[in-house]
Amino acid sequence: MNINWPEKFARKGHELFLSELPIALHCHHYNLNLQKTLETSLGADGALLLYQASEESSYAGFTSFLMQHPEIKTIKSKLELASTSYQYCGLGIIKFNHIGPEGGMVVSPHSHHVTGWLAKYGRRASPGCFFSRGWIAGVLAVIYDKHIGYFLVDERECKMTVAKECVFEVTVA
Repeated sequence: MNINWPEKFARKGHELFLSELPIALHCHHYNLNLQKTLETSLGADGALLLYQASEESSYAGFTSFLMQHPEIKTIKSKLELASTSYQYCGLGIIKFNHIGPEGGMVVSPHSHHVTGWLAKYGRRASPGCFFSRGWIAGVLAVIYDKHIGYFLVDERECKMTVAKECVFEVTVA
């Protein structure tokens, strides 16, 4: 299936919509300052807040997108769409090569958040892709017809710590 991505974006005044849902696009300065502020002020609760917000928004967005395209039926097609939409929205590259309804592994060799973090703050001591973790959990819940919170996504390797790629382990919560 060929999706005309530019048609999925719409402007209404200063607002931007993707598949009729309002979205906010920000540069790495905004995104990473937000993450740094939440981590600094709230610690683990700040990281959890980013994860949960990303999970909820990706769940809502991906649900809406699939409702508009009922011809996308197979798990493989939905995973390909998730990967393509992640990339098209400028979030990076994500590969769902080893994933199923009970979990598995997801890999990201390139990420907007990683590149921005390293440019702005340098190397981290611990993984920091909270947004990506939540995004993965949300879209997988949609793809496998599960509820928000069904999947738990942990980051096992992170390019922010100068690993070769970000590796996410997906389990059932």
